[in-house]
Amino acid sequence: MDSETTVRTGEAYVSGALTALEEGARMRLFYELLAEVVESVGLRAYLPHRVSDPVAAAHLEPRAVYDIDRAHVTSARVVVAYAGIPSFGVGIEVELAREHAVPVVLVVERERTVSRLLLGNPAVVEVVRFADLDGLRRGLAAALERIAAIAPGAALPAVSDDVVVQRFLASLEQARHLPDGEIAALLRIGELDGEAASTIRDAVATGRLFGAGLRDLVGRHALRGADLGVFVLCDVLERSLANTARAIGLDPRATRKRLENARSRVGLAADAPGADIAQWLVTELIAPPTRALQLHLFSGGRDAA
Repeated sequence: MDSETTVRTGEAYVSGALTALEEGARMRLFYELLAEVVESVGLRAYLPHRVSDPVAAAHLEPRAVYDIDRAHVTSARVVVAYAGIPSFGVGIEVELAREHAVPVVLVVERERTVSRLLLGNPAVVEVVRFADLDGLRRGLAAALERIAAIAPGAALPAVSDDVVVQRFLASLEQARHLPDGEIAALLRIGELDGEAASTIRDAVATGRLFGAGLRDLVGRHALRGADLGVFVLCDVLERSLANTARAIGLDPRATRKRLENARSRVGLAADAPGADIAQWLVTELIAPPTRALQLHLFSGGRDAA
């Protein structure tokens, strides 16, 4: 092997789609950027496109490409995998990493959806979501530094809290959205309009309230009117009682009464603590984890102050 293909134990393998790319040149520059971040934290980056690119190295036989890439993945200190473009190769490389206890850092744009199978791979210990290149640099460098601090050969780090939340959300992707017509119909059945209805539409669109959850509240739990609006705004969207009262058009005292009534309708105590409500939202409503639930889970079950 030449200097590029020689396998060096402890390098960082930069994984990303290469075959049949519409913007191949731009993506290769992006992978070079990932390599710069890798090397900024003291790791040596290995970039497959420098060695076995399907265009520049078209002469390589498929088995040779597999053998080269497999050797580098299985001896790597970490795999940095770009998940923004679906790729058989990336999936195989992540699975090879799992088989050889190599930790994987996924990087992907904030708005992109990632396969649940990939997110659920036990090798994936960090997911870096980014909105711009500065955010990517900071997030990836921090993730790599956490991994570099672990002694080679030690057990993989525990999956980060952020990855737990993202895996949970991805597992319920099909429950998130409903057609606009169905949402409008549910709000009509729920006898809700005005600012509260608009807020609920926005919550479904942004994923803060799953469409399937709205369907349950209106159908299975038969919440209507102000009871429906107050429950969603207060207990799902975690708005203050005063803010909710203004949106619903009631005074705070009447809003509190409506909230207690709604909780009773869904089987919660009128004065249920935030952690209990948050747990109910996930286990009974099919809802994304609220801040209250995240704090409850990630503090080891202790309520946050």
